[in-house]
Amino acid sequence: MRIHKNKKLQVSQKYKLSFLEWNNQVLVSAFRKIDLNIIMSMLLDILLFYLSGFFLVLWLQRILNKMSSFNLPADVASLGYEQTQQLANEAKSFYYLIIFSFIAVLIAIIFLASIIKGIIWAKTTKTRITFQFISKFLGINLMWMGFWFFLFFLIIFIVDPAFVPIFMAIALILFIYTSNILYTIFTKNQKFSSIVQAIKISIMKIHLFILPYAIFFAILIIVANLDFLARLDFLSYSLIIKLFSLAGVEYQNITLSTILNPILAIIIRLTNPAILLLAAFGRYYFSTLVLSINKMKYKEIQKF
Repeated sequence: MRIHKNKKLQVSQKYKLSFLEWNNQVLVSAFRKIDLNIIMSMLLDILLFYLSGFFLVLWLQRILNKMSSFNLPADVASLGYEQTQQLANEAKSFYYLIIFSFIAVLIAIIFLASIIKGIIWAKTTKTRITFQFISKFLGINLMWMGFWFFLFFLIIFIVDPAFVPIFMAIALILFIYTSNILYTIFTKNQKFSSIVQAIKISIMKIHLFILPYAIFFAILIIVANLDFLARLDFLSYSLIIKLFSLAGVEYQNITLSTILNPILAIIIRLTNPAILLLAAFGRYYFSTLVLSINKMKYKEIQKF
């Protein structure tokens, strides 16, 4: 009986060691792929976050200015039928303006993200950048990010407010996890069927990603809470305020600044050099991991 248990233990240790060795090979391979393009990808990430934030803030400013010019009588009940109908039509038009203009801003951000992320992932996976590649990446990213934005809005409007942060965190992790797989596969075959293949890999081979992602997010949490990042965040805050002011954002507006502060906090943290460097390396590592898993045979996966 003891001999049988010892054999099982030896087999388990062997497979565990093989799995760790395989991950170590992937890690070494990812390090070898890193070149000066990692700096370009970090700068492109900064450009994406700054421009996305600017589009969103500019939209908020226009909507708030429109709201301030919307004259609502103190006593609505005293209005006549025609005036009431006119007021209702104006309110309806303003409602549709908010909806459709916000959709236009989202499409602009997705369009911008598709071009910049296409370049970043092409550089990460050593894929040749062509007009055809960027066009296809734009098409698949419009569908992919459109779906996730829709899911995020469903969570906000359907889920109980007390549980929204939990559901949003889960959705964000799933978005990062599946997107890394999709973009890696797409840069290699450049087919829209990459979505199906990415979903299949993310479900069927999730056990091969659990440990790497657990370690990555643990490191990310540790890095994000380092004291020296706060000093870098302060410098980023000063820079982004100046840039937004030069671009015409009225930060002195109290209502706008109240809404703007959380947006700025997210942008500043995402554009922190330490976070950007970790994210850039994460792309190298997880793209190498996905390609390695995609080449593995069924028996090789089963032993893990």
